[in-house]
Amino acid sequence: MQLSSNTKNKIIFVLGVLSAIGPLSIDMYLPAFKNIATALHSSQVEVGYTLSSFFFGICLGQLINGPMLDHFGRKRVLYIGLGIYVVSSIACTLCTTVDQLIVLRFFQALGASVGMVAPNAVVRETFEEEDRPKVLSLLILILGVSPILAPTLGSIILSTSSWPYIFWVLAAIMLTMIFLIKAWLPENPEQLSGEARPKLSLKEIGKGYIGAFQEKKFIGFAFAGAIGSGSIFAYVTGAPLTFLNFYHLNEQQFGWVFAIVASGIISASQLNTLILKRKSSVQVLAVALPAQFVFGLLMVIGVHFDLLNMPLLIALLFLMLACQGLVFPNMATVALRPIEKNAGSASALMGALQMAMGSFSASLVGILYTGNAASMAMVMTACVGIATLIFYWNKKQAV
Repeated sequence: MQLSSNTKNKIIFVLGVLSAIGPLSIDMYLPAFKNIATALHSSQVEVGYTLSSFFFGICLGQLINGPMLDHFGRKRVLYIGLGIYVVSSIACTLCTTVDQLIVLRFFQALGASVGMVAPNAVVRETFEEEDRPKVLSLLILILGVSPILAPTLGSIILSTSSWPYIFWVLAAIMLTMIFLIKAWLPENPEQLSGEARPKLSLKEIGKGYIGAFQEKKFIGFAFAGAIGSGSIFAYVTGAPLTFLNFYHLNEQQFGWVFAIVASGIISASQLNTLILKRKSSVQVLAVALPAQFVFGLLMVIGVHFDLLNMPLLIALLFLMLACQGLVFPNMATVALRPIEKNAGSASALMGALQMAMGSFSASLVGILYTGNAASMAMVMTACVGIATLIFYWNKKQAV
């Protein structure tokens, strides 16, 4: 599909905001946990269950929305999903009990999941193959910035008003996106033909996912990408435990540390666009994954033998996540390359695998936590190590 530069920029902006819907929905209300607990006469632990229900809804929603996107087309499903998100967000502002908020966060996640599935499928179908890693790198930039800005935005809202206004802002953002999708996002031409649409039934949905699992050129790299992404979830879980509890930083200092480390993945994702002018996605992965594993091993050894001070630990985390900024867009490109039909289902399967592996690695960090950075370092390195082995096992499939 031939697109003008202006059209490409508009599409990337829309896809970027859609990609950020998850981090915004998760991180914007984190500073309000105490306020919500007080307002709803509950504990912060109970408020934490609203996060769990959101993660469950995201995983389930991606599996549901993938086939829906393939059958009905991108725009119509986005309208419905984001509509559910907007209504659920507004309903969250009216909650009087934490149980209500837990249930509504689940429905909010179902709506949000369509925004997390659609971008990969749209990139796969709208942009030429040589442009896809570059576009995904730009999406990574937005995805990397949003978790940093979201808590700050939430804090600003709390400083001037009450916690429900966080959900009002989220609703307003996604309502605006519905109008921009209508104006800027093209529909896949194949979806306009009824004959081109995959049938929508449990049998056909099952066949679509089974077919994706049986596609060796897809599933190996999808698993490698999902397991590798577990390193990010392990970091997000382990960083507060490490820097707030072990190093006793205050919230402001931790914010700076988080921003410094996150800048690694953001910078590398942009550097990726320059590297791809000379190297292929497979060549980039063949260097980035082993390098990331080496940095992880250095971190594990350093933590185990107490050789790392905080600046060195931050430096190794920065380098590991910088490598992830190279790995993610190229792994997604290689995984989706053989998918000719049902790109929505394939993208949904990738997203669900990432969330499942990420949730597992995050839980593992908490279970293994012993008071220092050891569990974070071990889980991050294990994720990268397994991803590297899977990549090299399947590397010939990508050639």
